[in-house]
Amino acid sequence: QGFKFHCGHIFRFLCWNMPAALSKEPSADDAPEEKKRLARKRAGLIVCMSSSLSVCQHIMTVQTEPRLVVNLCNGDVAAASRLLGNTSGIVGLLSILVNQFGGRLSDSVGRKPGFMIGPVMNVLLGWLVFKNSHNRRLVLTCRILRLLFTTFSNTVMVDAALADVCTTPQELEHSKSQIQVATGAAMLITPFVEAKLLEKGLHWVYLGVSGVAAVHTCLSCLCLPETLVPSARSQTKMDLASVNPFGFIRIFTEGSRALWQLTVLTTFQMFLEGKNISDIAQNWVRDHLKWSVTGIRNFVIIYGALCTLSCGSLAPRLRSRLDAKDFTTLTNSLNAGAFLVRGLKASTVLWLVAMVPMLPGVNGTCAIPLKAQATRLAIEQGFGKGEYSAWANNMRAIVGSIAPMMYGQVYAGLAKKGMNPGLSFAFAGVLGAIVPQIMLMAMKDSDLGVVPKVAVVAAR
Repeated sequence: QGFKFHCGHIFRFLCWNMPAALSKEPSADDAPEEKKRLARKRAGLIVCMSSSLSVCQHIMTVQTEPRLVVNLCNGDVAAASRLLGNTSGIVGLLSILVNQFGGRLSDSVGRKPGFMIGPVMNVLLGWLVFKNSHNRRLVLTCRILRLLFTTFSNTVMVDAALADVCTTPQELEHSKSQIQVATGAAMLITPFVEAKLLEKGLHWVYLGVSGVAAVHTCLSCLCLPETLVPSARSQTKMDLASVNPFGFIRIFTEGSRALWQLTVLTTFQMFLEGKNISDIAQNWVRDHLKWSVTGIRNFVIIYGALCTLSCGSLAPRLRSRLDAKDFTTLTNSLNAGAFLVRGLKASTVLWLVAMVPMLPGVNGTCAIPLKAQATRLAIEQGFGKGEYSAWANNMRAIVGSIAPMMYGQVYAGLAKKGMNPGLSFAFAGVLGAIVPQIMLMAMKDSDLGVVPKVAVVAAR
């Protein structure tokens, strides 16, 4: 009752924080250029709204799906953890194929069809699970397809569209931060919807997914502009070589050393991405912290609010004061510390306290400056925007296939041996924060787009 959310507030917040070049008012002196700026501004806002709706569809089952799978496994939590991890791994492997083909195709036909496929599929998949929630094979198959196409529309297409819209690395970096704000906004709203639908039953949540997807489909059809103009589209014919799912190897064979190092580093940071941690986190708070459905909902709301504030205010301020190397070092260090301690014991206080240091680099925010630098280098070296976006997301998909399976196996193995399964979070912290930091320390400042501090002092 005490919490009210207005979409207009988020819309105004996004407008206020859009890059300067996307938010200038029209001037009589240069009307054609101002029209382009306004079009880019509108495109950026609609992409943010599309991303927010995709996140809603992705996280609406964050409590429901683990509970449904446990029920389908007759209460066997360990078996359910393995199934959730294995299906997430399958999603990652299939994403390699979908991302490469879809990203390459979008360079030729435009981005809008790629934005459409996620919500259109979710309308059907949500309805199927709603009507057949006792069929374990169908539920798991729909989970795979829903995660696969939602992730494609909200990663490969969003990254490629922002690269189309933004004209400088600074604009791209800022726009990516606004996607994080949109993610936080979705995390504020969705738990209320899920909790309300859970009162009716687990399967009703999937009807909610179908409904949100239908709204998203209408938005994409009616409002989403095509960000890739015909003159900028690739004229290269689609062949087996161009849709090779392992085409990202070209980053290592044809790209510069700086490009592949940045790509690998930011890929490792995705080991801490929310969707990779979500399954074991839900098991931990439900089975060891003994949180209720309402407690989990309230946590997700508070966490979403903090993420929105951090991505919209704290992280941009840090990036304005720190260069890419220092910002990444800070957020890696904070993430490492938080993940190393958050599961040391089954303590609600410890879990909540450990959440605070993660906020500046939460859910991929730590990778924003280096991703923008990598995108700039890829474009300069002749790679297509959609093509490189697909490659980067293919590597991200590999992590998305490995991480949940690894975490699920480690979690289940520790629990089976009578050890603390919360140590799985420390394992994740090593992979997603400590390893990338070691890589960062081995890179040159010039490769990071950073002016060496000695040169800055000498210039002064």
